[in-house]
Amino acid sequence: MNQLSKKAAVLGLTCGLSACASIVGGTHQHLSVETHSTSQDVVGADCTVSNERGEQHVTTPGIVTVHRGSGPIQVRCVKDGEAIGDQSFASTVRPMEWGNILFGGLIGLVVDFSDDAAHHYPDVLTVMTTYSGQPASNAYVSPSVGNGTMAAPGMRGSSQTDGLASLDNRISPATFNAAQNVAARQQCDRAIHVVMADGQRALFESTCPTSVPLQIECKAGSCVPMHTAG
Repeated sequence: MNQLSKKAAVLGLTCGLSACASIVGGTHQHLSVETHSTSQDVVGADCTVSNERGEQHVTTPGIVTVHRGSGPIQVRCVKDGEAIGDQSFASTVRPMEWGNILFGGLIGLVVDFSDDAAHHYPDVLTVMTTYSGQPASNAYVSPSVGNGTMAAPGMRGSSQTDGLASLDNRISPATFNAAQNVAARQQCDRAIHVVMADGQRALFESTCPTSVPLQIECKAGSCVPMHTAG
């Protein structure tokens, strides 16, 4: 074994038996939380940010520190006593984590996944809200729908002429969040619009950096892109 190989072996052994096992960073992440409506930035919303590791509170726009997790992070916001937004953001594995195999070995990989240091949330959590600036509205949960029938629990407010999904009572929170996550992964606008809604099935459209819009097909909480921008 040459001198360079010996040094590499010693370094690998040292890292494998010490704190060098994790090289991707800590178990906590600073997240910026913002709230927006279709016409304005919403300031002063009280938001609860939670995942399987715990719960934190922040006033928007603001920064909150959370423990990384493998599951999605949920953001629920209230303003003027009214629930105005409820959105989830998926957790991903940080690309640099795979470098841990080289520098920290399998021990480092196991350590990072066991304490969730390997996972990452979007640095900015932008919640599209139903806030209109008017007090005591039914925008988030509507007690009745047109014909007087009761809206299902957890459904959003009455359908809007601009087709914004966050304001459409036909779209459940699970479907809305899943469609937004698809739009975000395609780097398209999270302010998605409803093209069609029929029971648990829905079709959405989102504008993208290119001229080609993204269409998203959903069944309940499962959504897929119909075609991607570009």
